[in-house]
Parts: sequence; structure tokens; C-alpha cells
Amino acid sequence: MIAHGLKHLNQGLSIGLITNAEVKGLEASDRDCFQVVHLAERIGMAKTLSSAGDGPVVVDTAIIPGIEKLDRPLVLVLRETSNGEVSRFNLPKGRPWDLVLIPNPTEHWLPDHTKLSALRIEALGWVYRDTPPIPPSERSHPLVLVATGGGGTPETALLLKQSLESIILRARRLSPQRFTVKQAVGPRLPQSGLLEAADGHFDPGGNLNRHFADADVVISTAGYNSVLELASIGRPTMFIPIPRKIDDQAKRARLWGARLGHGFDGDLEKAALWLTRAIGEDGKGSWRGLGPSGHQKAAKLIGQFLQ
Repeated sequence: MIAHGLKHLNQGLSIGLITNAEVKGLEASDRDCFQVVHLAERIGMAKTLSSAGDGPVVVDTAIIPGIEKLDRPLVLVLRETSNGEVSRFNLPKGRPWDLVLIPNPTEHWLPDHTKLSALRIEALGWVYRDTPPIPPSERSHPLVLVATGGGGTPETALLLKQSLESIILRARRLSPQRFTVKQAVGPRLPQSGLLEAADGHFDPGGNLNRHFADADVVISTAGYNSVLELASIGRPTMFIPIPRKIDDQAKRARLWGARLGHGFDGDLEKAALWLTRAIGEDGKGSWRGLGPSGHQKAAKLIGQFLQ
């Protein structure tokens, strides 16, 4: 979304993307924001950047070895991180970040300024993509969409699958009406993460937000992008957190589960009861509270380094 904001400010701007994973999850309009895409491991990204122009470098919540040596403005987009992990993002040799952008409202979270070396820290508000209205689907049974993404490590994916299987099978016994379950599968999800209780599996590509909007109820891991896309459409959702090194999905699941539906805390019976009720309430959520996306503000702040 920030790349879209930059292109909106300057259509002739050339933007490159360096990633350690294939960009299969991007919509065509998102992919078109980038004139060049480099695939590289993190250890080699700084070397690639050294020969890729002289504009600002924007890093999305990642640690890139050697980036501090670049004679270019350095911008960090830092998603909510536990306080004990914030200092990991400090650049070596005492170099401060030229700008740190926080993609949430000020009152939600800000890093401890004493633990992060930066010339400037700015909160943006939530950064998310709008989902166009989806015409009501004509189907005989409610649709439960399960979004597991890459599922984390193979061990995490297996544990996630076991919890989901138990919740779905229990809800099928409890629910007085039949419902369909489809699993959106990310390209990194191991075979062990495929749900046997699902009626079908599919790769949503870059259109997962549209599948969210089409579903009656959603069960999703608690990644930043998925949570905000679900919040922006108000779909009844159960968030199931998976462990991450930096990202505190358990905290996010508690917060947004209370707003959109249910945050899974390990209680399988309570989760199955919530799913049963949500299916019976015809899947119409109403929560809205994100405000305008902060990507335009981010673009303006980054654009200052292009003048």
C-alpha cells in the first residue's frame, strides 16, 4: 500500500522490490508498482541495494545485515513488536534510522524511544487495502473460510491443523445446520497443514481479502495484514495465533478477537461454541473502526527524501 501511495505522488517514480520469497501473493496492481523485483536472501540484500540507485531504502519489519553501510536514507516500517525485541532493529555502528514509521495509531502502540535509535518516529494509523463490495453469494449453506497462510514452521502448521480439525468437527456436531469449510492455502504451507475437515482447498493468490468478504465466517491466523483486512470489512472472525519470533500474534488475537468475534486461547470447546453461534447468526459483522489507511501519510514522509 505504501508503494501505491508513492506512485500516487509521483507516477514516474521507479520503485524496486527485494524479497526472499516469490511474490505470488501480490495482486497484479500491487506487482505493477515495482519496476524491478529482486529475489535474494537477507544476507545478500545489502549488496543488491548497493547497485540499485540512490533513493531511500524502506525496510518492512526486518533485519538486513550490512544495510547500515549504504549511503542512502534508511526507513524502517516497524509493526507492533514486543518491547524486549525492539532493540534488535537498531542499526550497527551507532547509525540511527533516518525515519521509523509505525503502521498503527499512536494510542495503540509506539516503540520505547530509549531502545530504538532513530532521527524521527512517526505513527501512521492503520495501513491496509480497501476491499470492494462483494455481491451476496447464492449458496445453500454458510461458508466458513479458514486462512492459515504459510502456517509457520512444519511443527506449528501441524499443531494449527490439529486445533482447527477439532474445532470444526465439534462445531459440525453442535450446529443444527450444515456449513461448508474451505481452506485458503498459502504457497509456503506444508502438506501437513492441509485440513482433512475442509470441503475444499484453494490458493487465493493476491485476492484473499475478496475471499474474506465473500465468506460468512472466517477463521484466520493473526497476521497484521489479515487482521486489518478482516476489520475493514467487519467479517465475524476467530483469530488463532501462531508463534512468531518478533510478531506477538497472541496479543493481536486477544485484541481483535474481542472486536470481531473470538480470540482463540487454547479452549477448543469455547472456540467450537463460538463458531456454531457465528454460523447461526448468518455471518453479518458490523464492526468498523480503522479510520483512513495511513499509506498516503507514509508516502509523503518517504517522499521527503526524494526532493
